[in-house]
Amino acid sequence: MNKTHFDEIPSVRLTAGMYALSKLACAGLTFLLLSLYVLWVPEIEGKPQGWPVTIPYAVYVYGLTASLAADALLRLLSHKTMVLSLTLYGLSGLGAGLWVAAEEGGVWLQCAVAGVLLLVIFYATEVITERTPLLLPVFALFAPLLYLLLM
Repeated sequence: MNKTHFDEIPSVRLTAGMYALSKLACAGLTFLLLSLYVLWVPEIEGKPQGWPVTIPYAVYVYGLTASLAADALLRLLSHKTMVLSLTLYGLSGLGAGLWVAAEEGGVWLQCAVAGVLLLVIFYATEVITERTPLLLPVFALFAPLLYLLLM
């Protein structure tokens, strides 16, 4: 007799919602870290000097998309290590940087390096938010909104 307990089956909506909240929290924390970095770098028209796009645009459009692509590739691979994850995130960052250079007209080498650094920071924020899940709503919603209201 097959006794299936519905409590043992994970909810697809809950899993997808937590994944989306986690990604938004990583983007929010990355956005916050880059915004703090920009305090020491001169800005031109709301963009750090030498960057072709603004920080929110870089994080939420290019970084988040590249992070989703890296996660998809990691999901396809069965053997996951930190080195493999960092490598895939770095390659996705390289792709995101070249994408920014192609679309926004930036210097390709500078954009590629910035893209790799952005995705490595994104991966580090994923590790941080996995270990402290109470930070998810703070960095997913409140920190970016607070920053945008203050600016």
